[in-house]
Amino acid sequence: MSCKAALPFLLATLLVAYPLHAKDPSLAVITEDLSGEVGDGGIEMVESLAEAGVSRAPGVSLISRRHLEKILGEQGLAYNNIVNDRARLGRLAGADILLVVSITKNRITQTRESNTAYGITENIVRSQSDAAIAVKALEVESGRILAQRQFAKRNNGNRRALDECAAQMESALPNISFGELAKDDEVPRHKVVIKPTAGGNDMNGLDLFIDGNFIGNTPITTDVEEGVREVALRKGTNTLWSNRVQILKEVWLTPELGH
Repeated sequence: MSCKAALPFLLATLLVAYPLHAKDPSLAVITEDLSGEVGDGGIEMVESLAEAGVSRAPGVSLISRRHLEKILGEQGLAYNNIVNDRARLGRLAGADILLVVSITKNRITQTRESNTAYGITENIVRSQSDAAIAVKALEVESGRILAQRQFAKRNNGNRRALDECAAQMESALPNISFGELAKDDEVPRHKVVIKPTAGGNDMNGLDLFIDGNFIGNTPITTDVEEGVREVALRKGTNTLWSNRVQILKEVWLTPELGH
């Protein structure tokens, strides 16, 4: 057998013996305080425990907060200013999945009681803390929710409920197979019809962009993957209209652009 003839056979043999594996989807954790009652230290604690839990989850590779901030710094962007624009944050980080960790409750209440016995009055202060964390895994490209979990804790005494709630979350995250969820059914596509108008007249020939990609000229009918999409209409370099549109079924868009 000649060298040329042997090469394809050798490559086939190697592929059978050492099959290629697709790389695990990458995941970035972002944490937000929706309660308005958590300081920076508490947010960092919750995020650290979320990353620790994800690092033990099968089929996914973690993008650390430090690496994420480095990427944003190179783009001249601040993490705190972009955290609400989740789709953009995920794309800049190169993440396939965003794990959004939301602290929805962190409340500490105190009650005072007075007990009198044998002529002596004793004032007793009792503390109670309540905490809740919601976790949502989002597929960056489609906006699809892959998994959701809720954690809640109530403590009487001096132990912070938020600490125990975050510990519950850390213990649960390794049991979620994010990678397998991301490989589930193909994302559905739905028909989107776009017919912009101005003063009651159709605006023909405008450039349609979806998620930054040129699709065609208006009026236009196209198939779009399910999820939250960034839709824009441009004329040359000017953006005449843009919006984030949730595609869950057939959608008709008829934006009025003015004169």
